[in-house]
Amino acid sequence: MIIPWLREPLARLMARRDRLPHALLVTGRAGIGKREFAREFARSLLCESPVDRLSCGQCPSCHWFGQANHPDYREIVPESAEEDEGDGVSATGKDAGRKSLVVKIEQIRAIRAFVALSTHRAGHRVIVLHPAEALQPAAANALLKTLEEPPPATAIVLVSDRPARLLATIRSRCESVTLRVPAASEARAWLEAAGASEPEVALALAGGAPLLAAELAQPEERDWRRRVVAELSRPDGARALAFAAGFDRAFLERTLFVMQTWVHDLVRVKSAGEPRHHVDAAPALRAKARRARLERLLALDRELLEARRLVAHPLNARLVAEHLMMAYNRATLA
Repeated sequence: MIIPWLREPLARLMARRDRLPHALLVTGRAGIGKREFAREFARSLLCESPVDRLSCGQCPSCHWFGQANHPDYREIVPESAEEDEGDGVSATGKDAGRKSLVVKIEQIRAIRAFVALSTHRAGHRVIVLHPAEALQPAAANALLKTLEEPPPATAIVLVSDRPARLLATIRSRCESVTLRVPAASEARAWLEAAGASEPEVALALAGGAPLLAAELAQPEERDWRRRVVAELSRPDGARALAFAAGFDRAFLERTLFVMQTWVHDLVRVKSAGEPRHHVDAAPALRAKARRARLERLLALDRELLEARRLVAHPLNARLVAEHLMMAYNRATLA
């Protein structure tokens, strides 16, 4: 089933089925379904019996797509993003710690071999690449050559949370499709139908992005967020050393997200606003904001942003967590 808020933009795009551009750049906030949109576009374009311009779900092409083995479809991601979750991407079986975080030039060169072949059903072929900002510089230049000389009957779809990181020459050769955050009522209804726990809390934490909210509503994520918030709410300051003990990279990435959204809320409350993310912890935020110093919160936010950017690198997660919790105490115990 197509995610409800993606149906209208997809239908508008597929109304131009006979005059589609050779390349699309799908952008928008993380967690709203950009990757799912790209896949549904591919499924609909490859469908042999579309219904209202969208995939029928019944033809041979739709069956192949559903089984992740359509001969005219390729999905390109960094090795680190490959997961055996039945989502069209197969696991490589390599050690996760050694997987590449970028899209390599060899992967882009493989596109040329793919497009050199005749299509299986004498129709279109589709290539989806995400996240596009993960393109290695050499890979980006190789992709640019393909975009400059587009192969016939081929659609290339780039998906990006951060399109500004792409080469301007790549962006200029793609038609932009910007997806919007759905209305809160629509997102909440979708989460409730999916069985998400505390959908309003999860949606606020995710900044209105429903797919991210669904992930954050999972019991493990919900419990970890509560633990971090409890630490950040302590009147006498976070226990940096005790909290960071036994940390690994997975804990660090999740903690950085909670800390960053918490600091954003502290800045809002300090500026006479209301919390946006941790709406269920408003009293604790107000209590912490009374002693916090705005300039130090803003400096901490910059540190957290840099830490999230570097989290995939081989950092010592425990030391990073200790440092950031101590910086948090300095900002909120002034």
